[in-house]
Amino acid sequence: MASAMAVGASVVHDRPWELGSSIATATMAGEAWPYIDTGGKGQVLIMLPGSVGTCEMFYKQIAALGQKLRIVSVSYPALSDPSRLADGLADLMDHLGLPRASILGSSFGGYWAQFFALRHPERLDHLFLGNIFLSPDELFANPLFDPAFIAATSAAALQATWRSRVEQAPDSELKAIQLAMLSGRQSADNLKSRFEGVAAATPCPHLSIPGERITIIDCEDDPIIPARSRQAVRDHYAGAHLQTLNTGGHYPHILNPQAYDAVITGRLLN
Repeated sequence: MASAMAVGASVVHDRPWELGSSIATATMAGEAWPYIDTGGKGQVLIMLPGSVGTCEMFYKQIAALGQKLRIVSVSYPALSDPSRLADGLADLMDHLGLPRASILGSSFGGYWAQFFALRHPERLDHLFLGNIFLSPDELFANPLFDPAFIAATSAAALQATWRSRVEQAPDSELKAIQLAMLSGRQSADNLKSRFEGVAAATPCPHLSIPGERITIIDCEDDPIIPARSRQAVRDHYAGAHLQTLNTGGHYPHILNPQAYDAVITGRLLN
């Protein structure tokens, strides 16, 4: 198990998201579940990235909060079925000796985190839903999310298409991270499975956990989740805590980490 100090020691200054030496892997039902465990002494927070990226996408939270909380950042396997992912995460928690945990999912990770809450509510302390959708229908206006395109495109070609799109963006920290992920840190098969999961997504049935144990995080400038989709999430979880950030785009854990971390600590440390 990597301690918070060990995670920090593995950081390369110009590529701080490269935490490969801190990644362990557990095999659950024949599927590999890579993860980073900071070993912090506080409450347990499991973090699930979206379609693009590995457990390294939460490197800023690992560095800032990994001693205050026990952060377990997870690179889930190439599965598109949210129920299988939810049950696999429960198995990973058993492997790590975690009877309960709070869970934060971003984008597709947040979508299927709902199904963990549905299937394993007794194991959930708090659910953070970051930049999620209930139904992907409004995402389909973007041709890269079109189900027919995803189904007809090989994993390697899909990865190359997204890499080409990212290469056109202005240089930034986020661009560098995404290019690293799309150049091999995240496998093409894993990437495609997540987009298949988005394309086939259906709304999660009603959750039994009370709204006070759910926090919605969204961003006014999210270029992926349209405003109507963000409002649908708010309406569906009307009793939940709502934290809307003015900036952060679709990756506030990278682009607006201080505000993002404040939401987490406000729920788990106060």
